[in-house]
Amino acid sequence: MQNDITTLRKQIDTIDEQLLSLINERASLAIEIGDVKNRIGGKTYDPTRERFILEQIDDLNKGPLDKGAVEEIFATIITACREIQIRERSNSPR
Repeated sequence: MQNDITTLRKQIDTIDEQLLSLINERASLAIEIGDVKNRIGGKTYDPTRERFILEQIDDLNKGPLDKGAVEEIFATIITACREIQIRERSNSPR
């Protein structure tokens, strides 16, 4: 039994590492998008786009996490990426 738990935990650790890498990759892309928005005078917060992302994620979700849990996870990621855009915008020369 302990051996099974150890194997499963190692699999979770591997997935966590992959998730972290992908989240940071997403954040890097958000910074690039923020740079484009800054150049064209666009707003950082786009509620229509964020709602679209969450709806798309809802459609893709096959469980076992329910809609609320998945939306909460992605809303947190989206918020963190938006905060990076705001921070980068305030640090960039005008």
